Amino acid sequence: MKLLPAHTADPHTIAASRELTVVTGEGEIRGDAAAALLLADWAVILPGSTLLIDSAEAWAGAVWRLGRGAYALALAQRTRLSAAEAVEAGLCDSLDAFQLGSRSAIALDAGANLIRSRGGDALERAEFARLFAAGIPQHGLAAFLRKQKPQF
Repeated sequence: MKLLPAHTADPHTIAASRELTVVTGEGEIRGDAAAALLLADWAVILPGSTLLIDSAEAWAGAVWRLGRGAYALALAQRTRLSAAEAVEAGLCDSLDAFQLGSRSAIALDAGANLIRSRGGDALERAEFARLFAAGIPQHGLAAFLRKQKPQF
C-alpha cells in the first residue's frame, strides 16, 4: 500500500500502479494533484481543503470515480468543491487520512491488485485464499456477530 500526498503524486504512476494507493489532498487541490487524488484507490481530502476540477486529467479522474455522474458535475459547472462536498459527491472517500473506514487495508490491496491485473479466476482464487489465511473475513464476520465495527 502506498500513502502519497496529492501535491507530489504523479497521476500517471497512480493509474499504472498495481498496489493500493491512498492519496491525501490538503489546501487547494488542482491540476495534476486533483488528478492524482481522483485516480487513487482511496482518496482522502482533509477538512478545509478545496478540490478544483480544472484540467483534462482531473476530469478523467472524476469520470474514473463517478462514471456518467461526472457529466452531471460538468453540466452543473461544479468545478470547485469543498472537502465535504467532494466526499458527498463521491469524488473522495474520507476526510481523515488515517481512516479507511471499517475496511481492511489488506483486503483493499487485494481488490486493487485483482482489478488492475485482470488475472482471471486463478489470481482471484489465490487472493481469496491469502485473505482467508490472514483471517480477514473471519475477523470481519466475528465483529459483525458481536455487533461491533471491525478493527483492522
